[in-house]
Amino acid sequence: MKRNIDLITAMRTFLVVVERHSFSAASRELNIVVSAVSRQVADLEKHFNCQLLYRTTRAMHLTSEGEHYLRQFQEIIARLDNLESFSRHRGEIIAGHLKITTPQDSSLIGIQVSIEAFLKLHPQVKISWLQLNRYVDLVDEGVDLALRVGELQDSSLVARPFGMFTLKFVASPEYLRLHGNPDHPSQLAKYRCILDSSNRQPGRWQYRGSGKEQQARVSADVEVNSGEMVAQFAAADQGIAQLPDFLVQKHIEDGRLVSILEEFVIPPIPMYLVYPAKRMKSPALEALLEFLL
Repeated sequence: MKRNIDLITAMRTFLVVVERHSFSAASRELNIVVSAVSRQVADLEKHFNCQLLYRTTRAMHLTSEGEHYLRQFQEIIARLDNLESFSRHRGEIIAGHLKITTPQDSSLIGIQVSIEAFLKLHPQVKISWLQLNRYVDLVDEGVDLALRVGELQDSSLVARPFGMFTLKFVASPEYLRLHGNPDHPSQLAKYRCILDSSNRQPGRWQYRGSGKEQQARVSADVEVNSGEMVAQFAAADQGIAQLPDFLVQKHIEDGRLVSILEEFVIPPIPMYLVYPAKRMKSPALEALLEFLL
């Protein structure tokens, strides 16, 4: 007879094991015996027909499937916690001070409009918003919520999928008329390029070739620390740029920019709203998350 398992409890236990990097540490935190922790993780592995963890006498780490399921479990638990919190706080006045951080120019994906609408609904919430193109330690810097781009490695954060964007190669029709259209990203070094210096590697543009992601080295003829300004320079016939689609879409629609090298564009890049797993979410943060998602 197949034994029924409590999937939600098992997921919560697995998250603690990963956070603590130890079955014994998880057992102490959860106040259950080590064998019960091990059994719940084994139940998850059996239920999903995969190995979540590599376990030896000296070490423990996530398998590739474990990394995938970790994100899914975090999402499920976060949704359940938010539903329970919404039920508890329904009818309450939402108030408090939230500190959030996003990459520069991220207001153009629509998050600023959403936050403005949220503040109209909850006027007693105060927002401090930092737009920074650098890694922000949420715990050390006292940040409640961050928008992160790309695959995430930090398992101490709860990540909620927020959308995706595509990196495009763009130039103005006039620039391409005068200088021609490159056939391959490896040719970009021969063209004027406009770089966003706020990126971690502004002189290395990503592209897809031979079935994998590669990098083209480019030098800056114009360099600014704002993606929005990069788009404006490109639209003013100053050269080729690589930018997120949300920064160039309006220029493309207006005919000031065109997309080039489209067959070399890398797959869409995910975005996540993340917050510290250990920190108790305030009603204001829970309400903002629910509104944004």
